[in-house]
Amino acid sequence: MSLLAITYLVIALVGLAFLALTVLIGEIADIFDVGDDGIGPFNGKVIAVALTAFGATGLLMTFFRVPVLWGALAAAGSGLAFGLAAWLLVALLYRQQATTEFSLQDLLGRTGEVTVPIAADQPGYVVISGPTGTRQYLARSSRGIPIPAGQLVRVSGLAGTVLLVEPLQQATAVEGRDARGESR
Repeated sequence: MSLLAITYLVIALVGLAFLALTVLIGEIADIFDVGDDGIGPFNGKVIAVALTAFGATGLLMTFFRVPVLWGALAAAGSGLAFGLAAWLLVALLYRQQATTEFSLQDLLGRTGEVTVPIAADQPGYVVISGPTGTRQYLARSSRGIPIPAGQLVRVSGLAGTVLLVEPLQQATAVEGRDARGESR
Protein backbone atom coordinates (compact mmCIF):
# COMPACT_ATOMS: atom_id res chain seq x y z
CA MET A 1 0.00 0.00 0.00
CA SER A 2 1.43 3.37 -0.99
CA LEU A 3 1.99 6.30 1.33
CA LEU A 4 -0.79 8.19 -0.45
CA ALA A 5 -3.25 5.33 0.11
CA ILE A 6 -2.27 5.14 3.79
CA THR A 7 -2.79 8.90 4.13
CA TYR A 8 -6.28 8.67 2.64
CA LEU A 9 -7.07 5.66 4.84
CA VAL A 10 -6.00 7.52 7.99
CA ILE A 11 -8.09 10.56 7.02
CA ALA A 12 -11.13 8.34 6.39
CA LEU A 13 -10.68 6.52 9.71
CA VAL A 14 -10.19 9.77 11.65
CA GLY A 15 -13.38 11.15 10.07
CA LEU A 16 -15.28 7.96 10.86
CA ALA A 17 -14.05 7.92 14.47
CA PHE A 18 -14.92 11.61 14.85
CA LEU A 19 -18.40 10.95 13.45
CA ALA A 20 -18.91 8.06 15.87
CA LEU A 21 -17.83 10.25 18.79
CA THR A 22 -20.14 13.12 17.85
CA VAL A 23 -23.08 10.72 17.51
CA LEU A 24 -22.36 8.73 20.69
CA ILE A 25 -21.07 11.43 23.03
CA GLY A 26 -22.96 14.42 21.73
CA GLU A 27 -22.12 17.75 20.23
CA ILE A 28 -18.44 17.76 21.19
CA ALA A 29 -17.27 19.65 18.14
CA ASP A 30 -20.11 22.12 17.77
CA ILE A 31 -18.11 24.88 19.44
CA PHE A 32 -17.25 25.98 15.91
CA ASP A 33 -20.91 26.51 14.99
CA VAL A 34 -21.89 30.13 14.46
CA GLY A 35 -25.21 31.48 15.71
CA ASP A 36 -27.62 29.70 17.99
CA ASP A 37 -30.47 29.12 15.58
CA GLY A 38 -29.48 25.78 14.17
CA ILE A 39 -26.51 24.13 12.58
CA GLY A 40 -23.61 25.68 10.72
CA PRO A 41 -21.19 24.26 8.16
CA PHE A 42 -18.56 23.71 10.88
CA ASN A 43 -20.74 21.34 12.89
CA GLY A 44 -18.89 18.24 14.09
CA LYS A 45 -21.09 15.83 12.16
CA VAL A 46 -20.65 17.78 8.92
CA ILE A 47 -16.86 17.90 9.27
CA ALA A 48 -16.71 14.20 10.14
CA VAL A 49 -18.80 13.20 7.11
CA ALA A 50 -16.70 15.40 4.81
CA LEU A 51 -13.44 13.94 6.15
CA THR A 52 -14.72 10.38 5.83
CA ALA A 53 -15.90 10.95 2.25
CA PHE A 54 -12.62 12.65 1.32
CA GLY A 55 -10.50 9.83 2.72
CA ALA A 56 -12.64 7.02 1.33
CA THR A 57 -12.80 8.53 -2.15
CA GLY A 58 -9.07 9.21 -2.17
CA LEU A 59 -8.42 5.62 -1.10
CA LEU A 60 -10.64 4.32 -3.91
CA MET A 61 -8.88 6.56 -6.44
CA THR A 62 -5.47 5.17 -5.43
CA PHE A 63 -6.84 1.60 -5.54
CA PHE A 64 -8.01 2.13 -9.12
CA ARG A 65 -4.67 3.81 -9.99
CA VAL A 66 -6.22 7.14 -10.95
CA PRO A 67 -3.52 9.84 -11.39
CA VAL A 68 -2.75 11.65 -8.14
CA LEU A 69 -4.10 15.05 -9.23
CA TRP A 70 -7.40 13.60 -10.47
CA GLY A 71 -7.70 11.44 -7.36
CA ALA A 72 -7.15 14.43 -5.09
CA LEU A 73 -9.72 16.48 -7.03
CA ALA A 74 -12.25 13.63 -6.86
CA ALA A 75 -11.61 13.23 -3.13
CA ALA A 76 -12.03 16.97 -2.52
CA GLY A 77 -15.22 17.09 -4.60
CA SER A 78 -16.60 14.07 -2.78
CA GLY A 79 -15.75 15.58 0.61
CA LEU A 80 -17.48 18.85 -0.31
CA ALA A 81 -20.53 17.11 -1.78
CA PHE A 82 -21.02 14.74 1.15
CA GLY A 83 -20.31 17.55 3.63
CA LEU A 84 -22.94 19.74 1.98
CA ALA A 85 -25.44 16.87 1.97
CA ALA A 86 -24.76 16.18 5.66
CA TRP A 87 -25.13 19.87 6.49
CA LEU A 88 -28.50 20.09 4.73
CA LEU A 89 -29.76 16.83 6.25
CA VAL A 90 -28.71 17.64 9.82
CA ALA A 91 -30.06 21.20 9.48
CA LEU A 92 -33.40 19.74 8.37
CA LEU A 93 -33.44 17.46 11.41
CA TYR A 94 -32.63 20.37 13.75
CA ARG A 95 -35.50 22.44 12.30
CA GLN A 96 -37.93 19.56 12.91
CA GLN A 97 -37.27 19.61 16.65
CA ALA A 98 -40.02 21.08 18.79
CA THR A 99 -39.36 24.29 20.65
CA THR A 100 -40.83 25.75 23.80
CA GLU A 101 -39.92 29.28 22.78
CA PHE A 102 -42.92 31.51 23.36
CA SER A 103 -43.75 35.21 23.35
CA LEU A 104 -46.86 36.96 24.62
CA GLN A 105 -47.03 38.53 21.14
CA ASP A 106 -48.12 35.07 19.93
CA LEU A 107 -51.38 35.52 21.87
CA LEU A 108 -52.53 38.63 19.98
CA GLY A 109 -55.84 37.88 18.27
CA ARG A 110 -56.43 34.64 20.19
CA THR A 111 -59.72 33.91 21.93
CA GLY A 112 -59.96 33.00 25.60
CA GLU A 113 -62.41 32.80 28.47
CA VAL A 114 -62.51 35.01 31.55
CA THR A 115 -62.06 32.85 34.68
CA VAL A 116 -61.76 35.62 37.28
CA PRO A 117 -63.98 38.65 36.53
CA ILE A 118 -62.25 41.71 35.12
CA ALA A 119 -63.42 44.95 36.78
CA ALA A 120 -63.40 48.25 34.89
CA ASP A 121 -60.20 49.30 36.67
CA GLN A 122 -58.87 46.00 38.06
CA PRO A 123 -57.31 43.00 36.33
CA GLY A 124 -58.74 39.51 36.25
CA TYR A 125 -57.69 36.25 34.66
CA VAL A 126 -58.35 34.61 31.30
CA VAL A 127 -57.62 31.09 30.09
CA ILE A 128 -56.16 30.83 26.60
CA SER A 129 -54.98 27.89 24.56
CA GLY A 130 -51.69 28.99 23.07
CA PRO A 131 -48.74 27.44 21.29
CA THR A 132 -47.35 26.00 24.55
CA GLY A 133 -50.65 24.68 25.92
CA THR A 134 -53.56 26.07 27.90
CA ARG A 135 -52.55 28.70 30.45
CA GLN A 136 -54.11 31.33 32.66
CA TYR A 137 -53.00 34.94 32.12
CA LEU A 138 -53.51 38.22 33.98
CA ALA A 139 -55.74 40.46 31.86
CA ARG A 140 -57.35 43.92 31.81
CA SER A 141 -60.22 45.26 29.77
CA SER A 142 -58.93 47.23 26.78
CA ARG A 143 -62.12 49.36 26.79
CA GLY A 144 -62.24 49.95 30.55
CA ILE A 145 -65.51 48.02 30.96
CA PRO A 146 -66.16 45.16 33.39
CA ILE A 147 -66.11 41.66 31.90
CA PRO A 148 -67.80 38.83 33.85
CA ALA A 149 -66.41 35.33 34.38
CA GLY A 150 -67.36 32.97 31.55
CA GLN A 151 -67.26 35.73 28.91
CA LEU A 152 -65.33 34.94 25.75
CA VAL A 153 -62.71 37.57 24.96
CA ARG A 154 -60.14 38.32 22.27
CA VAL A 155 -56.61 39.50 23.08
CA SER A 156 -56.26 42.95 21.50
CA GLY A 157 -53.00 44.15 22.99
CA LEU A 158 -50.37 43.94 25.70
CA ALA A 159 -49.40 46.18 28.60
CA GLY A 160 -46.13 44.67 29.78
CA THR A 161 -47.03 41.13 30.80
CA VAL A 162 -50.75 41.89 31.17
CA LEU A 163 -53.08 40.99 28.30
CA LEU A 164 -55.52 43.64 27.08
CA VAL A 165 -58.78 41.92 26.13
CA GLU A 166 -62.12 42.89 24.64
CA PRO A 167 -65.34 40.92 24.94
CA LEU A 168 -66.64 39.04 21.92
CA GLN A 169 -70.18 39.85 20.79
CA GLN A 170 -71.39 36.28 21.35
CA ALA A 171 -71.46 36.81 25.11
CA THR A 172 -70.49 33.78 27.20
CA ALA A 173 -69.29 30.26 26.62
CA VAL A 174 -72.10 28.35 24.96
CA GLU A 175 -73.79 25.22 26.30
CA GLY A 176 -71.34 24.41 29.07
CA ARG A 177 -68.23 24.55 26.89
CA ASP A 178 -65.30 26.83 27.56
CA ALA A 179 -63.12 28.76 25.09
CA ARG A 180 -61.13 25.63 24.28
CA GLY A 181 -64.29 23.72 23.32
CA GLU A 182 -63.94 21.38 26.31
CA SER A 183 -66.84 20.42 28.58
CA ARG A 184 -66.83 21.94 32.04
